[in-house]
Amino acid sequence: MSQSTMLGQKLFVDVVRATGLAHMNHFTGDHPYVQCEVKHSDHHEQTTKAATKPVTVGDTLNPVWNERLEIQPWQPGEDLEFTVYDKGLIGAKTEGKVTLPSNSFYPQGFNGTLPISGLPNAQLQIAVQPTGGATSTYG
Repeated sequence: MSQSTMLGQKLFVDVVRATGLAHMNHFTGDHPYVQCEVKHSDHHEQTTKAATKPVTVGDTLNPVWNERLEIQPWQPGEDLEFTVYDKGLIGAKTEGKVTLPSNSFYPQGFNGTLPISGLPNAQLQIAVQPTGGATSTYG
């Protein structure tokens, strides 16, 4: 078995922005961030996830991250789950979630806006590019 098969593939995930988030932290203000997690086929495999930095200034209900995350390991067929959190003084509250099926971004990549479940009218703009897959333009 090759080392790349054992390690899995790398994904580049661009978390661009969200719109329509809810006001959740009345005392400390809103500090939204996004965590991307691989939904591994093998449920015994260690969790693979990465997160953006919280947005603390500007329009925190329509935050802009423009952050690139590197996710590894990932295997074709494994979906991605994006969770939008609002960081507070103690822990974080979940705003909502987005699931992106593997066949939506592999092998051609994905660039678009998806509805955030749990928040009416909220959207998350992301781009996903598997390494070794076809190149696409993020924007």
